[in-house]
Amino acid sequence: MGALCAQGRLGIEQPDPRAGDGAEWIRLQTKEVFGPQGRFTCDFFHVSEYLGEAAESCNAQAPDRWRRTQQARLKRGACEKVITALAAHLEPEATPDEDAPVRNGHRYLTNRTDCLDYPRVLKLGLPIGSGMIESGHRHVLQARLKKAGAAWLTKHADRIANLRVLRANGQWLNLWN
Repeated sequence: MGALCAQGRLGIEQPDPRAGDGAEWIRLQTKEVFGPQGRFTCDFFHVSEYLGEAAESCNAQAPDRWRRTQQARLKRGACEKVITALAAHLEPEATPDEDAPVRNGHRYLTNRTDCLDYPRVLKLGLPIGSGMIESGHRHVLQARLKKAGAAWLTKHADRIANLRVLRANGQWLNLWN
């Protein structure tokens, strides 16, 4: 199926952002499966978790307002302003990562600036979160692969998963044409 996606044979005519939690393996998988058509966007709500964890350190008197301001900046495409806002409150280097929410958020965003193009995704009318995908995974894939008493070889599970995704996306006939 990945080869069909990369060739544009599954109805993918334009670059289409894929959203996920920003894990490097997901970003690499997007490039491998969708080729140059695949654009990855970090899940907005996952990014917001980093901002929420840093908010208390950045503005102890109004952390929710600070977080909402940074979220609005991201949606406008001003990710550099968000990174700058975090940089102003970085913890000392000696602080362990588990006690450094600002540094963690700063590192996360700095390493993923190419995946924060929320204005483009919103303009395309696409979701900036991965919740819909996660739900689809549960209802399209797990519903079949995790039936009681079912056991699958990886090769066969991959094939069934690919077929179920094609059917769920209305692309079944494209496979055969």
